[in-house]
Amino acid sequence: MHSGSPLQSIQTRVIHALPRLLGQLDRDADSPTFGCFDRDYWHYKIRDFASAILQQGMVVIECLRRPEASDNPLRGHPLAIRWVDGALRFWAGQQLGDGSFNEYYPGEHGFPPTAFSLRAALLVLRSRGLTEPEPRVAAAIQNAARWLIHHAEIEALNQEAAALAALALARNLPGIRLNPDRLMTRLDRFLARQSAEGWFPEYGGADTGYLSVTLDCLWDLFEATGEPRFRDALDRGVAYIAALVAVSGETPAAVNSRNTDYILPYGLVRAAAHNPLAAAVVRALFQRADTAAHPLARTDDRYLCHYVYASCARSLAHLEAVPAAATLLPCQTGGDYALPEAGVLIRHVPSRASVYVAARKGGVVCRYGPAGIRDADHGWRLLRPGSHAAITHWQDPGYRIQLAAGGDGAAAVSVEGAMTVHRWRVSSPLRHVVLRLAALVLGQRLIPRLKQALIFKRVSAGIRFRRDVRLDGDAADIRDTFTAPRQKTARLVRSTGHSLRHVASAGGFIPDDLILPAPVAEQPEAAGGDTRVFARRLDTPLG
Repeated sequence: MHSGSPLQSIQTRVIHALPRLLGQLDRDADSPTFGCFDRDYWHYKIRDFASAILQQGMVVIECLRRPEASDNPLRGHPLAIRWVDGALRFWAGQQLGDGSFNEYYPGEHGFPPTAFSLRAALLVLRSRGLTEPEPRVAAAIQNAARWLIHHAEIEALNQEAAALAALALARNLPGIRLNPDRLMTRLDRFLARQSAEGWFPEYGGADTGYLSVTLDCLWDLFEATGEPRFRDALDRGVAYIAALVAVSGETPAAVNSRNTDYILPYGLVRAAAHNPLAAAVVRALFQRADTAAHPLARTDDRYLCHYVYASCARSLAHLEAVPAAATLLPCQTGGDYALPEAGVLIRHVPSRASVYVAARKGGVVCRYGPAGIRDADHGWRLLRPGSHAAITHWQDPGYRIQLAAGGDGAAAVSVEGAMTVHRWRVSSPLRHVVLRLAALVLGQRLIPRLKQALIFKRVSAGIRFRRDVRLDGDAADIRDTFTAPRQKTARLVRSTGHSLRHVASAGGFIPDDLILPAPVAEQPEAAGGDTRVFARRLDTPLG
């Protein structure tokens, strides 16, 4: 039985997860790894370095030890202060010589671990009144800030938002020196990247989950700088998320460029105090946060110590300020919503259905009823011998798309493009030896090469496809046309819900995984020469 209140629901979720989070922390003050949140490193000893991004777990403990953090075992406990101090010291001790940190392999010099862990350390210090930290921590903050001011992230804007929030917070810490002109230039460029639809680019597209990360950072920027433009950008992001909320009170992972399944609450909660639409989003997405069906329940342990639960813990002190939702969400008013920059078409039928078509992911279609996802079509795979496949389910800026959402009830999407070649890669000792040698030689220059291989690869399979989707009420009619799909020893099959584009935060269980692909008809609707056409209708009862 869920509590029905976002405050009670999120608090219950955080308190129930707290023992799991504390189990990730080395709490033995006599241990040389005291304060480390990477259990694989300090306890299992199956990794020979600590992933610095996991140090964000210190924010949860800091939030829960505060006097206003009610109903939890850490409130006012002296060990909580000791653990956070240990986490700060351990974080400082893991810094590389140039001021950066590692996340996935030694010698990485990674942008995300540097940006997010620095922000976490500064959030802890801000909660203590921005008093000057002990010398080793202060030196680590200065070095990390110096590294971040000279490195920008242009492909995953949530990471850039975290870096800018960290730099803005660092600027307010006594003794920290930053170039204000360089920071202002970065801030201006970042805000200029926001889409007119409200989202920030995430590896070539819109991603609701990572947008919520950016919203958290936008509020930090607003508080650190006092500039209303950051709050205004947050409000535009809220409007985008609001359009995505389904009649079931969730957002679909399938339309996201990076397939993230979670929404962080902090930025939304802070916006809710002045933005009625944000209040409606918070109540829709988090009033059942303590149930087993909520996305927070399936967040994996790595992200438990990551920013997901840190955002939840930060929200607790502000949830009571969320007003009753006086504004209706699009899923409550109904209608068609075309988001051409994101490549998403949405139809909401109040109290009955929400239908989504993700054109920039090859025309993925999913239908939600009041109880959650009911059916979906994730496109096609052409399976080849070995670990190869040609796929349509891919975030590809080269797709030619058209979206139409008319007032007469007609809504349609067309997608044209080439199937993308995917190869599954399996880890091995040799691969990791090569990775570490490459990191030793190339340093940070290795990261763009890895991104190109794992994320941005665009190898055409030489097979053209076109998908046409037409919405009929709350049903979807889909027509797929393939040119030259017949190849020896290859099988054309319907795709599962698993996105094959590498995203670290994806890959967890989501209800979409339970949707079985429809069987391929032995006789397609039409065939001739090198062209094959398939048609199907998504109309599973939504009750």
